[in-house]
Amino acid sequence: MMTAHLTSQLDGQVWSIGIDRPEKRNALDGTMFDALANALRLAQGDVRVHCVLLHGTQDCFCSGHDKAEFGALWPQAADGAVARCIGAFAGQPKPLVAAVNGAAVGFGATLLLHADYVVAGEGAMFRFPFADLGIVPEAGATALLARRVGELVARDWLLSGRAITATEALQCGFVSRVVPNEDVHQTARAYAAQLASKPPSALQATRRLLQEGATSSAADAIERELAYLNAYIPAVCWRSIPHA
Repeated sequence: MMTAHLTSQLDGQVWSIGIDRPEKRNALDGTMFDALANALRLAQGDVRVHCVLLHGTQDCFCSGHDKAEFGALWPQAADGAVARCIGAFAGQPKPLVAAVNGAAVGFGATLLLHADYVVAGEGAMFRFPFADLGIVPEAGATALLARRVGELVARDWLLSGRAITATEALQCGFVSRVVPNEDVHQTARAYAAQLASKPPSALQATRRLLQEGATSSAADAIERELAYLNAYIPAVCWRSIPHA
């Protein structure tokens, strides 16, 4: 399926979403924000989908908002295209793997904070240019970036708006792995397929616990984990025991 410079297809148990607008460095306009939100919602509701893979083109991941439409998209209503897209990333219960070649700028960088595994090419570049534009970050970056890379690094990246290389992003824990540019998509797809082969309920519950645990005490996390284990282990044991 291809809609508004966005491709999506089911490959086994992996729902692959591609941003395909190379002439605009994969910048997102209102129609594309809406289509991306819809593609993520489809993955959320389809039981065949165990994992989501997001990628751009070979030369660019996503350069954020289309500047030509930036003013027309804001202010955002609660059901606006950008707000719906951010909500779809934040509310996605299934593992999200991202394959990043080239630039990931603005929203193209902040959306990666909702990914579980990020494969970057050696030539990838990340940038949070919000302060330079006279605005603040979006997609939860002011809370999520510090949790991923540490507070001082997050302050540097968000306040300076400077370019961040793939090597620095890996050293700071912003991406999971750096590979040669030509291997990015294949590496990310292989990891997504590996995740998709696991029991989906366990993946989604673990992801939910990690999100909740980021702002919880260890005692609260233990209580929630016990509740999930009490629900899941009897079912797992029942399936593994041979029945006459």
